[in-house]
Amino acid sequence: MTEPITTYLTAHQTELLSFTTALINQDTNALDAASVDATLTLVEDFLTSHGLTAVREQSTTANPVLVADLNETAPSAPLILLGHLDTVFPVGTAKQRPGVIDGERLTGPGSNDMKPGAVMAIATLLALKEANYQAHPVRLILVTDEEILHKNAPTKETIARLSKGAVAGFNFESADPDNGIVTGRKGGAIVDLTVTGIAAHSGKEPEKGRSAVLELAHQIIKAEALTDQAAGKLVNCGLVSGGTSENIIPDHAHTGIAVRFTTKQQGDELLVALQEQAAHPTVAGATVEMKVTTKIDSMDTLPGTAALLEKLQASARLLHQPVPHGKQTGGASDAGVLTAHNIPTLCGLGIMGGGAHTAHEYGLVSSMFDRAALVATTIAHLD
Repeated sequence: MTEPITTYLTAHQTELLSFTTALINQDTNALDAASVDATLTLVEDFLTSHGLTAVREQSTTANPVLVADLNETAPSAPLILLGHLDTVFPVGTAKQRPGVIDGERLTGPGSNDMKPGAVMAIATLLALKEANYQAHPVRLILVTDEEILHKNAPTKETIARLSKGAVAGFNFESADPDNGIVTGRKGGAIVDLTVTGIAAHSGKEPEKGRSAVLELAHQIIKAEALTDQAAGKLVNCGLVSGGTSENIIPDHAHTGIAVRFTTKQQGDELLVALQEQAAHPTVAGATVEMKVTTKIDSMDTLPGTAALLEKLQASARLLHQPVPHGKQTGGASDAGVLTAHNIPTLCGLGIMGGGAHTAHEYGLVSSMFDRAALVATTIAHLD
């Protein structure tokens, strides 16, 4: 089955690259419903023109999830192709610096993270279709709010529901040029701590006051003490505010906290610890409210991850490609949703390049087709 996969990808390179630049030239800001809708329409039309039906999940929200299936009625357990269509850039960026292919180099907003990866996931599905692959159902899931950590929609729950029962996942986040495959990623959460105290005149009757800022200082010191960088745990109180005047005992204060963790267990433990310290303020009469505004799961390395990587490495040898190595990385991705539900997953399968989230991002064109062939061939040889 390897030959029809590579033949399809080779024959459709020009079409797929044209579609990639069209996607790059369509802004996709997760907070702009019109640009999200236009992007989804572009992808839907492409899938439909190739004989696949695309369905929008969460269609009543501003950030739908796009789904397309191959072999939907096959009796075996499904496989998941995952990615996101949104970028970090504001509407208008694509017009300012549109997608350009200059030899091996692809540039433009989302040229690394991760418009090409979305196309690669689609190309993988189409290559399997062309090869008449029938062993497993294969489900393509493309989300539209990954860059804002799904703040405005239940996207994580939708991914989990759509992936239920899957035996393997492949996430097409962008890759470094080192030919690594991500087998584990950190997770993260944004936590708000809001302290309420009692205001009082700091000169006339300070004894009546309860300083929210003082309590926040205690909270910050205890929160940051949870950091253990050697173990992969980080608590960073990066945003602080409070009080209204130097002459008033402050009755309010706030910190926004970034929490990073290597495993789901670490993440759970850190959030429990923050909740525990919030429940026991140091300043008598002050109260602390903790709110997790968003959370993305760590991509844990599961017992089946190594076996999945070995099969992908075997496919690289079959395709006469350099054999990729497994690696851990810091940035979070939706692969963590899959591993949180015990689905062995490989990530960083997208275009190789660099400069993600900057005006200097780029992708290496040939890696799109090499890696799409690699994933499709791996799927074709799974039991």
